Formats: sequence, C-alpha cells, structure tokens
Amino acid sequence: MLNLIGLVIVSHSSLIADGTKELALQMADPALKIIAAGGTSDGKLGTDMKKIKSAIEKVNGPEGVLILTDLGSSVLTTEMVIDMLDEDNKDISKIKIANAPLVEGAVVAAVEASFGRDIFSIKKTVEDIVIKKVPV
Repeated sequence: MLNLIGLVIVSHSSLIADGTKELALQMADPALKIIAAGGTSDGKLGTDMKKIKSAIEKVNGPEGVLILTDLGSSVLTTEMVIDMLDEDNKDISKIKIANAPLVEGAVVAAVEASFGRDIFSIKKTVEDIVIKKVPV
C-alpha cells in the first residue's frame, strides 16, 4: 500500500467543501484521506480556524498535506493555522497550500496522490491548471 498525502478542502461553504471532497474521492484511491473544512462551526458561511487545524492534523502523515482553498480569506485563515502549527513545534515543511482552482485542483490532486506522487509534484501540477471551459 502506498503512503499517500492528505488533502484538505477549505471553503467558505460546507456544501462546496463536502461536494468537492465527494467528487475528488470518486476519482481517488479509497485509502486517500480527504477532509472537508467548510463553513463555520455554527453552520454559517465563512472559515473556521479550529476546523482547518483539526482537518490538517487528521490527514497529516509522513507524505504531507496539500490544502486547496476557495476565496482569498480562506487562504489567509489557513496560513494563520499553519503558523499556529509551527508555534506548536510541528513539522510544517510538508504542509502546503496550493494556488489552484478548488474543484479541478482537488480532483487532479486526488488522482495524482492515488498514483503515489509526492506533495511537491502534485502541488506544481495543480498550480499549472489553466481553466478554459468554453472552446475558443
């Protein structure tokens, strides 16, 4: 069995995070750990530092964690969480935020992780995604 990276989906909406996770899991090795960290703890739109921290800790392993986010403030919240982890003396060298589209990035990351790719090559692959949904 391969050691796989963990994926965390951070969205302002729990429905978007859960749906993205569901789609990505359909393409992935069933052993892949993906956690959706969407919405606030009281069920509203927004991001929740505790949810994100818990998700990272649950999927973190020797291969690392790749985090995909939706909007700008979800990146800022996730960066603050990673800073908190660093203060807790946790190895954050393999906890990375991908600058990639959320849904497409999550699906591609899940497929790449299922092939046993390392976090750095998966991050590069999803960050190279160019979205053109309508033919020119």
